[in-house]
Amino acid sequence: MDIFTNHILGWLTVLALLGAGFYTMKVIGEEKSSFKDDSYQVTFGPLTLLIPNWWAITTQSDFEIRFERTDTRYDWYAVFRYFPSHGGKDLPELLKEKLNLEEMEFDEDVVFETDSRVLFRDSRVQEYFQEVIRVEGKGSQKVTERFYYDVYLMRAQNDPGYFIFESRSSVLNGLVEGPYFEESLSELELAT
Repeated sequence: MDIFTNHILGWLTVLALLGAGFYTMKVIGEEKSSFKDDSYQVTFGPLTLLIPNWWAITTQSDFEIRFERTDTRYDWYAVFRYFPSHGGKDLPELLKEKLNLEEMEFDEDVVFETDSRVLFRDSRVQEYFQEVIRVEGKGSQKVTERFYYDVYLMRAQNDPGYFIFESRSSVLNGLVEGPYFEESLSELELAT
């Protein structure tokens, strides 16, 4: 091949990559505006979750639902868990135990919010949970693996158990699915 043909092939490759990038940005940009229209409901214990249709259920039991994007290669997942007993511990203590067990440590600038009930749009859900804490930000696992993590711990009135809802991704993917995770939580409803 001569030099002219090499340049044309190079430019066609660059243009194809740019086109694919713009298409991907367009699809992701449209997801935000179509969240409610393109979502489905999942019942989890006493709660109804509004889930974007591009999240696939990869694990489901009575006490856990795990979602991942199977249409992309994002390093991301969301897990909704219920634990039947808090063992008399408060939510900050339970969170600290979870982080220690998984060898996770948030960066120093991360803020722990001690009452995040205002996130919920439904006033019945706000009243249902007596305590909600949230932590969102970057950190490290086992010192070397960087992550972006959004975690909510919630305890309902007259319930010996508690919920942990978490969204975890690589640092670069943290801003892609995080807003949909928050939107799903803000749309929580009581199933009964």
